[in-house]
Amino acid sequence: MGLALVYAALYKLVDIETSFGDGTTGVVFWPAAGVTVSVLILRPRREWPAYCVAICAGDGVTSLLNGASVWSSLGSGVANGCEPVLSAVLVQRWLGRVPDLSRRRDLRVFIVAAACIGPALGAAIGAGFPWLIGETPLWPRLGRWYIGDAVGVLVVAPLIISLARPPAKPLFKLSGSWTFAVLAIALAVAMPWGWSAELGLPFALIPVLGLIGMHLGTRAAAASVCVVGALVETLTAAGSGPFATDGAFNGLLVAQTYLATCAVSSLTAAALMTGLVSREDLALRDSLTGLPNRRLLIERLAQARQRMTRFHNGIGLIYADLDGFKQVNDVHGHAAGDQVLVTTAQRLNAVVRGNDTVARLGGDEFVVLVDDLAAHGALQHLMDRMISAIETPITLDDGPVVRVGASLGSAVTNDTHESPDDFLERADRAMYAVKRAGRSSRRPSLA
Repeated sequence: MGLALVYAALYKLVDIETSFGDGTTGVVFWPAAGVTVSVLILRPRREWPAYCVAICAGDGVTSLLNGASVWSSLGSGVANGCEPVLSAVLVQRWLGRVPDLSRRRDLRVFIVAAACIGPALGAAIGAGFPWLIGETPLWPRLGRWYIGDAVGVLVVAPLIISLARPPAKPLFKLSGSWTFAVLAIALAVAMPWGWSAELGLPFALIPVLGLIGMHLGTRAAAASVCVVGALVETLTAAGSGPFATDGAFNGLLVAQTYLATCAVSSLTAAALMTGLVSREDLALRDSLTGLPNRRLLIERLAQARQRMTRFHNGIGLIYADLDGFKQVNDVHGHAAGDQVLVTTAQRLNAVVRGNDTVARLGGDEFVVLVDDLAAHGALQHLMDRMISAIETPITLDDGPVVRVGASLGSAVTNDTHESPDDFLERADRAMYAVKRAGRSSRRPSLA
């Protein structure tokens, strides 16, 4: 019932938009197509029949209220109900899950299934049925239906699908990306004026949206495209803006091509950059815990040493080796050992500062890089918190409670000429000295 009301509301909204124009331009895209296909993709298959009936009823009744004949309304309802079902069936068949549009393969499947094949079926039924009973010609209704639904899916559905997934962190720092957002807003604000079309400013927005996707990810790209789509839809339907100047059909077709290009290019840019960042993360991070590995730790040590020359503060390293971890593996199995490592990584991340780095070097060895160390006492205080966090009992997934300890060794440096490898080796030696002296203790090695 809720989906039927949403569909009817979107239908009426588009009808109101077009009433402000000259009545010949038409709609740039059909937003209800994006809503319905995303709902079916996100919901379990057992609920699809009910949603299909709701879509058919919402479209058919609204068409009747707008003056369409019974047969035409019936054909329109069936078309708009079958279209998202086919799209969702193909997505489920080819992926077997809800698509993650930040993955290139998932994005390709979504575009082919939901923006190409599904709208083709809807257009064939929606335009073919009135043509068969002699109410309307097949063309241009077939082309307008297909393109309007396809663009509607590309503009609206990615935002809904991305919002339904867990939020992903931006690919790059927000401080380096706000300029693209400001530029996109400026270009969008200029769009209603005729001089913007003469200068080609609307098309300058396409690479800017791509840059937003590359820096901020799929959700930001989808949201940006949706905002631009709403602006273009409103302006063009009202007979103003850059895409209404060349005449009714030509202006409409250019606007549809423009929005499709915006959507595909920005989403593709986001997926490509996500793939590159993910591959880089695989090379620089531990696959089990997600912590930086030795390579990334060495890089951050080098960066911290450069900052040390400017701010004249020291750098601290804490080398931790778990005690009792082998017994957990031997008694409870490697899955339990993995859970201990993941839990330990999470706890260490919780006790360090935001600018510190927790790394896993392999096995049961962890290293904490303490950047901008003002006093040696702060390092000792952090080691106490680390010991407390590590020694807290861990409840395994299958029920048993285990407990591990740790031997911690530390090193501090103010020497800008000491290499990261030598610095790490000093902390390692301090940790092994603790191992020989007794478990679950701390030993600073200051320089």
